[in-house]
Amino acid sequence: MENEFQIQVKKLQKLETTYVIFGQGTKMPFLICDEESFNDQIWVFTTEDGAKDFAQKRKDENKDFMMVVKLENKQLLGFYSSLYLLGVNEIVFAEEAQISKIPLEQLVVQKDYSKLPKNQQPLLNPQMQLTGLYFMQEVQRGIPNNEKPKLRELEEEMAVNLVRSRFLIAVEVEGEKRLPDGSNIKIPCVKNQEGKMFQPIFTDYNEFVKFNTQGKFQANMIEFANIEKVLGKNVEGIVMNPQSMNIVILKSKIPGLLQQFARG
Repeated sequence: MENEFQIQVKKLQKLETTYVIFGQGTKMPFLICDEESFNDQIWVFTTEDGAKDFAQKRKDENKDFMMVVKLENKQLLGFYSSLYLLGVNEIVFAEEAQISKIPLEQLVVQKDYSKLPKNQQPLLNPQMQLTGLYFMQEVQRGIPNNEKPKLRELEEEMAVNLVRSRFLIAVEVEGEKRLPDGSNIKIPCVKNQEGKMFQPIFTDYNEFVKFNTQGKFQANMIEFANIEKVLGKNVEGIVMNPQSMNIVILKSKIPGLLQQFARG
């Protein structure tokens, strides 16, 4: 006989429509660290009203800005699988008055790439994504930064992972193949509202695909320690995952970050 936990897992997997809490600013699932277990959670609901009520309560009490995203059943497998890229390990399932906490591994199995040759293993940056999202969620809360005691700590955690990570950069090759001197390779830039140029970097292939909507770019992997070598003269710095977290790092700040947080 199935226990209550197994019933909730199957129910969650079979929902025709699921409502998920996303961050308004990050356009990503909103992460919440459980105060007792320290699990990194996302919240999902069976009804849109339940999700909206939760988002409104968080806005009123914590000044968080959230939005509700509707997912159809056919999207759930891909969505839950993608949560491993964010470092999420628990789903909070809210069904009317009942709340269930479900380990992510009970819903979807994480793919094991360890048996692939190293040059075929995809880039995964769950800790970078996790700390980056927590940092940006705190930045975007609707109170002054000097009233956010955790902000400095979250920024430092994010910076440590930034400096010690590898990233994807987008390159455009003019012609059929790359020339040995690299003269036919271009690296795209994005502009901010002030018209300043930044080079995008990506934590994983999913984020690269969001940027490469027309399919004209190739993805190259690079250590953050080498990022200065590929920065153009006229850029102000880099922007990580411009379609989601949108974390900007000024060129002038990179040497200090490398000096402070690079591994010894």
